[in-house]
Amino acid sequence: MNKNKLAHHAAVAVLCVLLAAMPLSGTAQAFGEGARGPDVYAVQGMLKSLGFYAGRIDGVYGPVMKAGVSHFQRTYGLPVTGAVDAKTLQSILWAYAELKIPKSPETPKTPTPAPTPQVPDKGKEVPGLSAEELRMIELVNAERAKIGLPALAADAELSRVARIKSQDMIANNYFSHTSPTYGSPFEMMRNFGISFRAAGENLACNASVEAAHNALMQSQGHRENIMNSSFQRIGVGIVDGGICGKMFTQLFVGN
Repeated sequence: MNKNKLAHHAAVAVLCVLLAAMPLSGTAQAFGEGARGPDVYAVQGMLKSLGFYAGRIDGVYGPVMKAGVSHFQRTYGLPVTGAVDAKTLQSILWAYAELKIPKSPETPKTPTPAPTPQVPDKGKEVPGLSAEELRMIELVNAERAKIGLPALAADAELSRVARIKSQDMIANNYFSHTSPTYGSPFEMMRNFGISFRAAGENLACNASVEAAHNALMQSQGHRENIMNSSFQRIGVGIVDGGICGKMFTQLFVGN
């Protein structure tokens, strides 16, 4: 895969601090043709974003995926086996994290006054969020507190948009920051009336809140979104469904 093609995918997938996030389950093992499950689903999504896989993201390791893995291995100087071993997986994760472009989306040039600080989320204080969504926000803020960062304020409207994105991925059988229905995360947020100067999105496919959070924190890029001091608000949308059991969308904004 040439650098121009990779740059094209980066520009399409992540226009600012967006991080393409589809962490694997915490117990991923080497796997190859014939394998099925959420780990296969995750790797398919990453390879598709990188341009190495043109098949369906369905969690089934078939000949098309084997060819894509072989192409990736050949491109990155790895032993060409067509199977996802530990070294191949690490390289895929690294290449996927490199897709992000660490800058904010376009913003008005005229300065705007700082908004009135919102009360940091305490879980029960935010109507309209499920217990699982509140729990994920609590986990995020606990991580930020460990390094002295202020808590992100839970935003009910942002969570509603995140929930719509998660549902859209399940309904349309895709895993990507670019929705066939709503476009990029930034377009989607703006179309739903969300204003921001900086924004980011994390996506995860996993069986539980704790597993999804742990996987996100183990990925450097996703951790950077969670720990980004430029963000003040967070929305979390969790929808049951998909091959992993639950689809997670985290939206971060800063003004």
